[in-house]
Amino acid sequence: MIEWDDYWRKYSISKAERWLILERDKIINFYLDKINSSKKEVIEIGCGYGSNIKLIKEGRDDVECHVLDNSSVAIEMIKEEIPNAFVADCRNTPFVNNKFGLIYSAGLMEHFKDEKPFLKEMKRILKDDGYLITFIPARYSLWKLYQLLHFGRWKHGYEKSYTYDGLKSLFSNNGFSVVKIVGLDPFSINGFIMKLFNISFSPIIKRSMVRSGYTELCVIAQKLSSSVASAKS
Repeated sequence: MIEWDDYWRKYSISKAERWLILERDKIINFYLDKINSSKKEVIEIGCGYGSNIKLIKEGRDDVECHVLDNSSVAIEMIKEEIPNAFVADCRNTPFVNNKFGLIYSAGLMEHFKDEKPFLKEMKRILKDDGYLITFIPARYSLWKLYQLLHFGRWKHGYEKSYTYDGLKSLFSNNGFSVVKIVGLDPFSINGFIMKLFNISFSPIIKRSMVRSGYTELCVIAQKLSSSVASAKS
């Protein structure tokens, strides 16, 4: 299993990952624009290198940026650029209720065998009209095949993948209304070519015939209203 402090200490971004980061950035900014506030409090949970939060800070002056990670190395490396940086478990954060207008994570939720504590904490710190955005591995892709070929010795430790319908059920059963689920990189074909040849390009294939057939699925969700949540429980 990977030691995350060591991982972030040695981390570098490939051209394929840079492309994915830019695709995530488009989605995050789209929902930031929907928040009606002069100062929007945003946090990247499990920030690691903080690629997306750095882009947000560079590109917007209406956002107050925060980051949280369980790796002290990751936080030490980013806190000069993002002073609101916290070392903590994302299932037990130091924040007050209803703090953030937008919370997002990438490559985080899939590492939990039980996602419920994570989703419960995200719901607690998310504003009632805010957005929770999370990017996770999709079930049917070359990335999933690559993981399976390690025969249980995947360096990132425990990691699951998700289907479109499974995500809708998971979020709705944990107090969220799913606004949208978006797929990034059909079957990982574009990312595979970028990594193989160390190049970047505008994607040739943009849509999968299978809803869960992408490198990543992105879930955009909001809290269920208290009355709806009570009815579901």
